[in-house]
Amino acid sequence: MGPAPRSLAIAAWAGVSLAPQAAQALPCALQGAAETVAVERAIEGDAVLLDDGRIVRLAGVSAPKAPLGLAPQDWPLEATAHDALQREAGGRVFELRTAAASPDRRGRVLGYMTGLDEPDHAGLATALLKRGLLRVAADAAGRDCRATLAQAEAAAVAARLGLWSEPYYEVQNASDGAALAALDGRFVVAEGRVASARTSAGRAYVNFGRRWRAALSLSLSEATLRRFGGFEGLGVSAGARLRARGVVEMRNGPVIRVSEPAQIERLDSRKP
Repeated sequence: MGPAPRSLAIAAWAGVSLAPQAAQALPCALQGAAETVAVERAIEGDAVLLDDGRIVRLAGVSAPKAPLGLAPQDWPLEATAHDALQREAGGRVFELRTAAASPDRRGRVLGYMTGLDEPDHAGLATALLKRGLLRVAADAAGRDCRATLAQAEAAAVAARLGLWSEPYYEVQNASDGAALAALDGRFVVAEGRVASARTSAGRAYVNFGRRWRAALSLSLSEATLRRFGGFEGLGVSAGARLRARGVVEMRNGPVIRVSEPAQIERLDSRKP
């Protein structure tokens, strides 16, 4: 288990204002009409209860949750995210646009919420992402506003805001296989330069070390790779600096299985 969050860091961002900053994420403009909804209260750091009884989970993002074996009260980041969403959304009226992947497996509405007539239809999530109160889930639910969510999160990662200042959530070195092996079964975000990218026996692999067992590898089926536009469509090439996310599995070395293009971000220019 990783170290518990530092109380001083939590105090520094628990009451942070959600006012817009100079660096704005590109607004996500969705097609289709919005539904006007009233939020009763936040129930989690990424989900709200509407006054009509429906539960809406913010699409494409996830809030800090207590790791297995810890009670929520022993993981202050969970309460911090909940309280921030309550301050921002509780008792307010929003525009709701349902994500294409809605509902989730628990029957909750997956959607994007924003204030009335605001241009960024993912505005509630992006405001929280930019403060490090949420992180991008890189799942099917977030496809509609993928670029906006990623850009909002990137600002918080660069400034080490909120959860990104905590050892448990910090971005991992993709070339450090030993450290990643200790995170087996956890959702992680890792960065590094690609050592090689290849296909073999119907699968594609992106390796962050010359000895792939000693560094992170990304794995996806060749059919999935074709659907994503090949390595070129993902911005993957030898020497490229990538940020990857997903659950670490140990298979002769740390591996993340890729099923969504949002799991891979190119951090440097695609130009040679």
